[in-house]
Amino acid sequence: MISIFRKIRQKLLQQNRITQYLAYAIGEIFLVVIGILIALQINNANEAHKARQSERVVLNNLIQDLRADSLSFSDNLATLNKINNLHQVLYEIGVKGMDLEIENPNLIRFQIYYNPIAIKNDPFVAGKISSESIRKEINTYSRFLKDLDDTYVQYAELLENRVRVFLADKKIHQLSNWFENKAYTKQEVSFEFVDKLGLILLSKTPEFQQLLLEASIKSKNTESNIKQVLTHNQKLKELIQKELQQ
Repeated sequence: MISIFRKIRQKLLQQNRITQYLAYAIGEIFLVVIGILIALQINNANEAHKARQSERVVLNNLIQDLRADSLSFSDNLATLNKINNLHQVLYEIGVKGMDLEIENPNLIRFQIYYNPIAIKNDPFVAGKISSESIRKEINTYSRFLKDLDDTYVQYAELLENRVRVFLADKKIHQLSNWFENKAYTKQEVSFEFVDKLGLILLSKTPEFQQLLLEASIKSKNTESNIKQVLTHNQKLKELIQKELQQ
């Protein structure tokens, strides 16, 4: 093709047809520019396609993490509901003198298993997403997740540094039940190693009642923040799903 253009130019020059030569040269330049523009457009389209595919991978990974977190948060809520019920029963027994049954005294020292992975796996994920609505919701979700992190840490510290220490000082743990039973997992202990009768007696003391108040406040704050996070978790999943369907 280049050799053909060269022959045409040479022929026009030999025939001293300068005007036609200039017009042809301009046309040739125009064709080259058009070719370059088309090539750039194709390259840009390819790059845009690659970027879109890369973004879809990010969105798919994020929605999978969000789904895993939502299941974990739902389990957390179920556990916190049991813990809050125990706190209420201990209040009714200790302060109001009611004769109620304690189903699982171990929950007085139990902490939820909390390890969310969405966002934390990729703290800069919002910058990899083109959709403004998804970016905004990720930022909102991150703020509520930060609030949950704070309340969880406060609750965990209270349990670790005060509640469990207090129970140990009062010798409320049943040593033999713990060491002679092996039917337990990270999430559940099927046998009692917190003495139920001892816990009932403790619930009647002002010292324990004040500690119970602190534990109840922190567990309910954690529960409330998990509910908020779950709400935004669902909203973010819906936005991502909508984007992936386009």
